[in-house]
Amino acid sequence: MLQDLRIVDNDGIVSCRIESPSAVLMEMAQQWKNKAELLVSELEWVKATDFKISKSRPRNARTGRFSSLTHVSDIIAVSSCKGGVGKSTVAVNLAYRWDAINGFKHYLQSELHCSLSKFGARVGILDADIYGPSLPTMVSPANSTIRQSKLAKHLVEPVEYEGVKCMSFGFVNRRAAPGAGGVGAAVMRGPMVSKLINQLIIGTEWGDLDYLVVDMPPGTGDIQISLSQQMAISAAVVVTTPQRLSFIDVEKGIAMFNDLKIKTVAVVENMSYFDCLHGQRHQPFGPGHTQELVKNYNIKHVFKLPISEHFSSSADSGRPFVLSGISLAEEKTYESLATTIAKEIVILKHKVRPAPEMNYDRDRGIVLRIFNSTEATEALLHPADLRARCRCAECIDEFTGSQILNLATIPDDIYPTVVEQKGNYAIAVTWSDGHSSSLYTYDELTALIVEFAAKSE
Repeated sequence: MLQDLRIVDNDGIVSCRIESPSAVLMEMAQQWKNKAELLVSELEWVKATDFKISKSRPRNARTGRFSSLTHVSDIIAVSSCKGGVGKSTVAVNLAYRWDAINGFKHYLQSELHCSLSKFGARVGILDADIYGPSLPTMVSPANSTIRQSKLAKHLVEPVEYEGVKCMSFGFVNRRAAPGAGGVGAAVMRGPMVSKLINQLIIGTEWGDLDYLVVDMPPGTGDIQISLSQQMAISAAVVVTTPQRLSFIDVEKGIAMFNDLKIKTVAVVENMSYFDCLHGQRHQPFGPGHTQELVKNYNIKHVFKLPISEHFSSSADSGRPFVLSGISLAEEKTYESLATTIAKEIVILKHKVRPAPEMNYDRDRGIVLRIFNSTEATEALLHPADLRARCRCAECIDEFTGSQILNLATIPDDIYPTVVEQKGNYAIAVTWSDGHSSSLYTYDELTALIVEFAAKSE
């Protein structure tokens, strides 16, 4: 992004600041800088250029997120939908690979003369698996005590290990961590688990982060859907293994993310192969099914990780593999994965359409607006009309699709008491009659805007 453009006509000097969209993409920003300087310097009246690169402060472009995530630029879900495929290992190593990427190395050394570590991405990781938290085993901070935030009494400080902010139910409840000897959350009901996850999200002082990696609990149920809705996830990475059964579950996970308007930007096939001492590559679980995912879901990026004792020993020792200093092809794979995700997120941000807006005006009723690059369209609805279009399980029969809501029971003076964004795909409304499960997708709202705007013409 171009900032602070200045032109001094008398001296023929052009200066500006190029803001990198991500710490991981400093090399790309350097390429933009070089190209811009070359093009500008070709102008006859230009005698000198002064172009600089800066790293932007993370900011939240989505209005529906919690205040504790205000300066978390992007949230990445690492999901598997099936347990035991190495999802947590991938999530942790991805987070620490991002933290270790130091921007454009030569640029920083020659022009900024600073420590490279200061220009690594600011990263956090949330272990959202309440039933089986693994983060306390995979990292080993010197002090894992959860403390009250110094900035806000209603927040707690995350645990830090090697520059990455970490939060897990295993840090909050020691008996929940693997090997602690307690049952933790093993017998906890789903609604309580959802509340606990929300507390970990909104109750943690994440501060400034370029990326928050979420180690998702396995499955595609209410907990996963609720988590995706609450956090407005930027992109998803799905972890699988070569077995057919794992592939079937991965398809369910990708379908869930598609329904929630979350783009799956990469698939990681773990335990894909091993190289023997004779230099031959073996695939003990078969060739896998990643090509079917590429074909069926238009996923461009597939990464394959081997069966490796280094992954297992690093996880058990409490130090992520990418910090081990072992120079292997696997580390390059993680670096490529981290860079690819960062680039895909930038592309998605430029492709995404602005979400419809919904507001309530006492005099005008429900005000719906949608924007494009050239204009805005507004439509007005009576609150009762929107309430009548609710398609939740209390209003629509899930099996037949027929309406079970008695429209005559909707009060004429009904109005919304709460309007809030849900994830990347819907707006939730709580009504004055006590109904609190209305969810209107962006596609539904866009169709309503077109319909009612046409009627008003």
